[in-house]
Amino acid sequence: MTNPKTNKYSLSLLASLLLLGGCAQMYQQPAKPAVAYNPPGAALAALPAGAVTRFSVAFASNSADIDAAGMTAISGAADLMQTNAAFVATVIGSSDPSGSDAGNMLLSKQRAMAVHTALLQTGKVTEQRIETRWMGDRPQASGDVTAAPNVRGVEIAVH
Repeated sequence: MTNPKTNKYSLSLLASLLLLGGCAQMYQQPAKPAVAYNPPGAALAALPAGAVTRFSVAFASNSADIDAAGMTAISGAADLMQTNAAFVATVIGSSDPSGSDAGNMLLSKQRAMAVHTALLQTGKVTEQRIETRWMGDRPQASGDVTAAPNVRGVEIAVH
């Protein structure tokens, strides 16, 4: 036969441990979601070289800040897109291989989004005409090294 007093303390201790365990879970930092690999589609790689005009925006190591030369490239892409309403831009962010895969993927996304935003801020391009992709430090699936984006940069492919 069990002692009701001991059983009462055991249940109280068990309830306290469960409560503390739940509180500890509540206060744990949520894990940052990983940024998924988001390469350009095969349609871009299938276009003839003459059908795509490429602009390159370089970045400093571990940075997503656009410099003056980058803004010149972005303005050039926006100017070209303004000449033909059918043109679209595929913005492809990349990074060098230093750092972790997750960090590189995040940085390449931040760079691509910075260029995307800068294109919109020119007032010459609408959101619907920009496709934004990122690849971390991975090469394009097409294997076309001439079409590969600038390491530590963003390529704007206008087509």
